[in-house]
Amino acid sequence: REDFLTGDTFGMLIDLEADPGTITFYRNGYPVGYYVGLEGPGIVNGIRPCVTFGYTNYCCRINPCARLPAGTPRWDMICKSPDIKVSHDHLSCTNTSWNRSHTARGTSGFSSGTFYFEVRVNYIKLGGYIALCLGTHDIYNNQAVYPPAYYNCFAYTSQGELLRGGEIVAKGLPRVVTGDDMGLRADFANGLIIFYRNRHPVGEMEGLRGELFPAMIFANEHYSATIHTNARERLAVPSFDAEALPRGVHLSQYDMHARNSGGRGFPTIRAAARYRDGSFFFEITVEKLSHSGFLLMGIGSSTIIHNNQYLPSEKYNSYGLSSSGELMAIGEVVSGGHQYYGEGDKVGLICNLDKRVVTFYVNSHQVGEIRNLTPFMEYAPFVVFGNGTFEVTINRVPEIGKIFNVKEKTALESNASRQEHFVHPDYIKDD
Repeated sequence: REDFLTGDTFGMLIDLEADPGTITFYRNGYPVGYYVGLEGPGIVNGIRPCVTFGYTNYCCRINPCARLPAGTPRWDMICKSPDIKVSHDHLSCTNTSWNRSHTARGTSGFSSGTFYFEVRVNYIKLGGYIALCLGTHDIYNNQAVYPPAYYNCFAYTSQGELLRGGEIVAKGLPRVVTGDDMGLRADFANGLIIFYRNRHPVGEMEGLRGELFPAMIFANEHYSATIHTNARERLAVPSFDAEALPRGVHLSQYDMHARNSGGRGFPTIRAAARYRDGSFFFEITVEKLSHSGFLLMGIGSSTIIHNNQYLPSEKYNSYGLSSSGELMAIGEVVSGGHQYYGEGDKVGLICNLDKRVVTFYVNSHQVGEIRNLTPFMEYAPFVVFGNGTFEVTINRVPEIGKIFNVKEKTALESNASRQEHFVHPDYIKDD
């Protein structure tokens, strides 16, 4: 299970009416553990929630209006094929039969707004068949490889096909194998669904209507998939831009891993995403960096790929944190003595372009901040490699994503509070 950190919400749902009693643990609204067997004299006499602190200065707060959030849909224990086995935490499902296709359905349906749903393929034979889809509430009754039209099914298959209404509407898309991630993004306002493989869009279809449920179709036994409860965080993470790659730098792992094989100069790579407003985050793991090596991670203009200096010049409008603990802004070092980082460290940033500030982190600890970013600019995260065969990897599930979510939630709550207590000057009366 993932560790929970400052700002996380931890909860539990206890069912003493069940025989035996059960308890389900939740982290940030998502189930992370399930236990059956609450019984014995201690249960008969009553139980009380408790918290154990492992160190001084730790603090927690009881949520006065605690409730079980909807969160990401889980696999439904009832609305599924009898031959589908669902794990206790409702996150994994496995097909136990080789005869016909079998379908597992999610617990929640959607008919408005936008949502993202993603699973990891735990096992599928080479050339095997599974499909991630949206369908009607009774989609779990489906036993066909291509669901009939009355299920109003939109699907992406492991064979690289897009299905709609039981018919193939596109072929030749990337195929899916064990270990891959399959995702879908449904936008009901525009009637659009986009499918993803390893967070890269592979195809789209139009015509979403009515209430639809996420589902998985399995065509053989032992095929299995697990829901990613942090799917939205994963989707927000960009890869490196393979179309703007300097000489000597090679990408792998779906463009998430970069290696400087040239060992000379200061080649610069940027992320595929660009930002003009709002907030975003970016985090890398330093896979290889010699003791005297150099890296610079930050944000800059899209033209920064042409940089070949360890300190990008003013024209690239860049801001960054170097491995030697220096903050640089627009071609100059503005602050030194910050935390060094090296091989094995996780280096990240959170940027708020509305407030024109970027904050840098090393292993989830804030180490520096630069304010008054140049306004009305388009920014992209970048990495400058020093002289050496160094390697970095973009973190698919960045640790600072949790910090980012807390900051965004705090900002929303602060704004709501200001609006609630705001009094227009025209309504202020003198005594």
